[in-house]
Amino acid sequence: MPSNPNTFDAENENAQISAGLKNLITQDWRVNMFGPTIRLNPINEGTDDETDHDEEFVPDYIPTEEAFDTDAYNYIAVFIGANYCPHCKEFAPHVVKSAPLLEKKRRCKVVFVSGDRDNDNFEASCKKNKGIDVMRYNPVKTRVFRDLFKLSTIPALLILRNKNFDEPEPALVINARNLLVNDPELENIQWEKTKADVHSQELSLRDMLIISGKYGRWYELGHHINPEHPEKMYMNEHAVRIRAGLLNIISWFALFNIYKWNEPIFVYAIWPVVFLEMTSSMFIGLTPIAPLGTLATVMSYYLSPRPLWKPAEPKRFAWFIGFILVVMCMVVFSLKDEMRLEHARPWLAVTVILCNLATWFESAAGFCVGCFIYNNYLTKYFGLEECQECKL
Repeated sequence: MPSNPNTFDAENENAQISAGLKNLITQDWRVNMFGPTIRLNPINEGTDDETDHDEEFVPDYIPTEEAFDTDAYNYIAVFIGANYCPHCKEFAPHVVKSAPLLEKKRRCKVVFVSGDRDNDNFEASCKKNKGIDVMRYNPVKTRVFRDLFKLSTIPALLILRNKNFDEPEPALVINARNLLVNDPELENIQWEKTKADVHSQELSLRDMLIISGKYGRWYELGHHINPEHPEKMYMNEHAVRIRAGLLNIISWFALFNIYKWNEPIFVYAIWPVVFLEMTSSMFIGLTPIAPLGTLATVMSYYLSPRPLWKPAEPKRFAWFIGFILVVMCMVVFSLKDEMRLEHARPWLAVTVILCNLATWFESAAGFCVGCFIYNNYLTKYFGLEECQECKL
């Protein structure tokens, strides 16, 4: 019985690749990442009868450079999935349906990379992806993809530029998993830019104040919508930390007022500003209504014009905690006569000190207490999605 040509032998595979690379005049990241050849997986080949008998089915292969011919393709779409993954099984038909559209209208070649645990499941995945050519089964290379692009879950659909082959790694345009189902031709992504260009480019002051992204709501000015996650809003981490520094300064003045000045006018002047800040940032974002958030966004332009985008949801939860502390502070202040000042003062001091510590940690150390609670407790007890990007 002939051996299965897809059986993975790491030592033999690496030896073949090393031997092939020695014959290359120039380095090509496509060969390094996909291997010397790509398996053809047309719709009319590999029927169930054929794949049930390994000796009767011998797949065809073509050189990797030919599979990703630059005269035919400007992009490579890498679909990473596995037979054990239920979400991959749901996503695969969408990729198969979109593959000819992407090839024709976007000059984008779609290829399947298996995350399966054995050859039998790899063959099952190939059956589900008829019409999409396949990288040889190689768990080591699959891990390289997942580590290089920091993939924490599958399925994934990575759009790579089919160029700059002497570079050590490809340029990633986007992970289009969340877009493909509703946008089979991927019309709404910025094909001409890489992910680094889109998600971390230097912005003008005007861009910082009005950018919202194609998927954003009209009032989400000053924020960014990552096309990979159109359901999520992002905030500039630099502006967030500057804003925390401004709030920290205010908290120090509030502490002095509690123990030294005892001026009600200070509370009546500052409290509405902080209340508006917490309320608007919690529901809308840093701009345009939050006064300190808008000021921090302007300051971030002069101090760091290249934004650092982080997901907004954990930040909004942190500001919800701040909102509660601000309301508690005003309630206690309003009842100070009934409670007597010597009883009200410790309550006021505790709320202000908590705000002081939280804003200091955020501004000076980049540690968000609310985000820590969100990621370590809320996600576990309420079934929310943990923010992986917050950890990067």
